[in-house]
Amino acid sequence: MADHLMEIGAMSAGVEEFQDLREEEQQIFGDSGAVWDRCIVHGLFSSQPDMQSIQEQLGVLTEGRPLQFEAEHIQDQEWLESIRHSYQPAQIDKGLWIIPSWCQPEDASAINIVLEPGIAFGTGDHPTTRLCLKALLGLDLQGKTVVDYGTGSGVLAIAALKLGAAQAYGTDTDALAVRAAAQNVALNAMEERFQAVQCEASTEGPEPLAAACGPAPVAGTFDVVMANILQGPLLELQGRLCMYARPGGKIVLSGFLEGQWPAIRAAYENDCHDFQVRQEDQWLAVTCSKRDDFSRPSAH
Repeated sequence: MADHLMEIGAMSAGVEEFQDLREEEQQIFGDSGAVWDRCIVHGLFSSQPDMQSIQEQLGVLTEGRPLQFEAEHIQDQEWLESIRHSYQPAQIDKGLWIIPSWCQPEDASAINIVLEPGIAFGTGDHPTTRLCLKALLGLDLQGKTVVDYGTGSGVLAIAALKLGAAQAYGTDTDALAVRAAAQNVALNAMEERFQAVQCEASTEGPEPLAAACGPAPVAGTFDVVMANILQGPLLELQGRLCMYARPGGKIVLSGFLEGQWPAIRAAYENDCHDFQVRQEDQWLAVTCSKRDDFSRPSAH
């Protein structure tokens, strides 16, 4: 459908899952050939399309199965100015702000994270980003080494560095996000303490931090490991994320809903303990500690 919309004149087309927040998401992480059972297909046209013709043509693709159509007229506007107006300085917590690159800080004495919003996930608008930032505020990061797995805009790594971390590493499956994170770190004058690398969507690919860290081993190396992604990747990446953390190190997990927490906890509780949960709306962020051999639960 998306391809057909492009063929008949759409400027862009996309597909997303049709999902109520109260429903479980359908996991297709890492499978580029899969598609959700229920989808929303978007097409953006430069002029008013013939909706009746489009419905008839798409109906042929679905062999007559009924489709629901909605059309919305989008007014011409200066998109750059509109985007800039929509992103304003956001206070995450007392003394912590996210500042769009075109704005001046409202409190020069605060920890101000400067971002170029809109390029990658992590502008402070989403509850999981705010929850993770608040979790970082509760940690002692002075001199620590940090991994931000699924770094997006780099906002969590930047926050960790500004809170005293000595070094941060970011990974993302999207090459554009890797570049955006590096650019945002540079906006905050911390590029010498940050390195971003692209990783594969599946754990079957090579471990992404080995090359970034040089000859030093990555297992049990990092003081703080963060992953603000989704339930599916968090479950698949459990072994890798726990492997990164040193015994006693902190792991911050987010990107999942309240109803998904039992599955996340079951996956991590053998390697982690001391779970601390923060919640905003239906979204959660969890901070836990990597077990050492003495705190590991015994098998029965």
